[in-house]
Amino acid sequence: MKKIALGGGFAEVNHDRVVVMADTAERAEEIDLERAQRARDRAEARLRELSIDDETYTKAHAALQRALVRMAAGGGGSLPR
Repeated sequence: MKKIALGGGFAEVNHDRVVVMADTAERAEEIDLERAQRARDRAEARLRELSIDDETYTKAHAALQRALVRMAAGGGGSLPR
């Protein structure tokens, strides 16, 4: 099984195929897990500093989700919920 980290977009599922249209795609073997872990750590630290009402909270949360997806596809974690 091959894994690819996707960002944005949508999937169309038919009875015999799946079409994925994504804004970004990164193959697992191209993912730098240490970089993704550092990005996760930065995003988590930033979120601890912000309130949910802060205008930058959404950006920090999106950065955390991207890092978690990259880590999961690269074999360094599980998918975010």
